[in-house]
Amino acid sequence: MNEADEKNVQPNGLGTEEKISVARERLQLASVCLGVAFIFLASSILQGIVHSVILWNFPSIASADWYRWVIGSLPMYLFAMPLSLMIFRLGRVHPIARRERVSVPVFLALLAVCFGLTYAGQIFGDLINAIIGAVTGEVPENNLESMTMSAPLWANLLFVGILAPLMEELFYRKLVIDRLRRYGDLFAILASGVLFGLIHGNFHQFFYAAAIGCLFGYIYVRTGRIGYTVALHMGINLVGGVYTTEMLRLLDTELLASDPISALAASPVGAVMYLAYMGFLLLASLGAVVAAVLLVIFWRRPLEGASVRMHARDWLRAALLNPGIWLLCLVIFMLFAANI
Repeated sequence: MNEADEKNVQPNGLGTEEKISVARERLQLASVCLGVAFIFLASSILQGIVHSVILWNFPSIASADWYRWVIGSLPMYLFAMPLSLMIFRLGRVHPIARRERVSVPVFLALLAVCFGLTYAGQIFGDLINAIIGAVTGEVPENNLESMTMSAPLWANLLFVGILAPLMEELFYRKLVIDRLRRYGDLFAILASGVLFGLIHGNFHQFFYAAAIGCLFGYIYVRTGRIGYTVALHMGINLVGGVYTTEMLRLLDTELLASDPISALAASPVGAVMYLAYMGFLLLASLGAVVAAVLLVIFWRRPLEGASVRMHARDWLRAALLNPGIWLLCLVIFMLFAANI
């Protein structure tokens, strides 16, 4: 070790350059975690303020069916998410250079796989919730289903079908992946997917959201075009969130569970929608298996490796000494705890 190196070595054994490198990566990870956590913290604070004002001055509005969606979504989309961009700017961007188009057959195959992952994840999530219900004596409520059932069609179309897919893809795919690709495409895809699942804050949505989030991440990294994942996300939400809600409004769900024939006979329009939905599920399930095999064979590309390599001890320091990660974990814990 020469004299210059001896001066850069600190008592704890880390050189100055190494400490600067770890601090830089800590800031990089913190920008992503703080940006996501800020979305929920800032929107929650604003929701509380606006709701108090509306409840105090316009109680009739606070009781309207559409109000729950508006107060739950607009503060996030119009306030928290735009402001969180200021935090995301702290992280270095590693943009995707390639621009690849997706043919119609490939897009339809991807859509089939998305629906297959959605329904498989829902089954697994329902199983976990059943276990939680057996232990606690109360099954966690599906908040998304409660909100969509209480909202009018136009609100579900706007918030579930359009705004949510657009804003979520811009944040959890483009902003997050562009800032994590420096650690490798695989890490960025998995981190984006798992984070997308966790931030839903419940087991009803976690498993399928994480799986679809990883698939969306791969599509974005492969094509460099966020529009494809937005379109796929809209397709899933329009069928799973909007169409099924309107279908269930027309049917007696309790009677449907005990006597399906009587329930369908009582509502001809609901019966047509229900049978069409069941046929769609069957085709999507079969298509998902075939499409997944074909995509693995014909639509794959080696992922890009990391441009910044970190040792295990560096990852540990960057994670444990990172208030952004602590805050994000706290937000996720609060979301899951509130649902359970």
